[in-house]
Amino acid sequence: MKEIVQNENIGTRVDKYLTDILLESGLEYITRNLVQENMEGGISINNNLPKRSYKLREGDEVDIDMQHWEKLSSRIDLSNEILPQKGDLDVRYEDRDLMVIYKPKAIVVHPGVGNRENTLANHIRYYLESKGDYDPLLDRCGIVHRLDKGVSGLMVIAKNKETQEYLKDQFTNHFVTKIYLAKIEGEGVGEYNEYIEEIDYKKFLSTLDLDNKPWEDWYKAEGYIGRSPQNRYKMEFRNYESNGFKYALSYIKPLGEYAVIKIETGRMHQIRATLQYLGLRIVGDPLYGVNNRKYESSDIELESVILSFVKKNGERISLNIYEKKR
Repeated sequence: MKEIVQNENIGTRVDKYLTDILLESGLEYITRNLVQENMEGGISINNNLPKRSYKLREGDEVDIDMQHWEKLSSRIDLSNEILPQKGDLDVRYEDRDLMVIYKPKAIVVHPGVGNRENTLANHIRYYLESKGDYDPLLDRCGIVHRLDKGVSGLMVIAKNKETQEYLKDQFTNHFVTKIYLAKIEGEGVGEYNEYIEEIDYKKFLSTLDLDNKPWEDWYKAEGYIGRSPQNRYKMEFRNYESNGFKYALSYIKPLGEYAVIKIETGRMHQIRATLQYLGLRIVGDPLYGVNNRKYESSDIELESVILSFVKKNGERISLNIYEKKR
């Protein structure tokens, strides 16, 4: 990720500047002290490692290695600091090793700086402890993937360390099927419009045969995603390789004013950036949408509607939010 310093960032200490960017990128456990202690390998200014007290100058070229900070963040575990708090946990499936829950809008998954209470992790810890199922070896209370605050939908939670490591491996190797539903606006461009069908999305989702990989017949959005050079809060989709951009692949089935999306890679803002490239926006999106200042993060019409994975014993679990609880 490269940025040229200008306007409001001139004169800002580099450690504060970097901390703000990382927090905005969704790395909840990043702190300023952590940034100060790990700047080597994570940032350069004009191709040099800056002192943490360095104040940015106009025209400075800042290069941030997001992989460095993502790896660092993934190793941080504050489970012992997550307070158990009672909350409404919507459990859709549960066995002795894991559970699948429905996350509502407007709730944060992990605690972060200045936000230690009333997160999903707090509620999960309370729920597991109240049943005598909490494994103190768990990282982040068993959470293995996340949804943004404004996004609702299905999440799988591990109940013991062995299952958590197994599920992490499943996500890392893209063995988990994740399908989203977005309410969209915009005209769409090019070949995308040739895939539009006027079908009720609930009927469409209820008849999907996941074993036959139906998404391979949907519109294929293949390219690269990286930080937008115009707006550091946003990501940008490009159809060509570019420095700092990572490969991204999604399959999209347009259903009138809705789009069903299967993501193969897990890039930040992958669905939103891909749709924007196609001339589309998610209704209520406070960052990528039109007239976005009137929206809050919980207004976005995006939901994780299908989650499918194979358990350690070889059994496949597939859940659809429109089906009854199991």
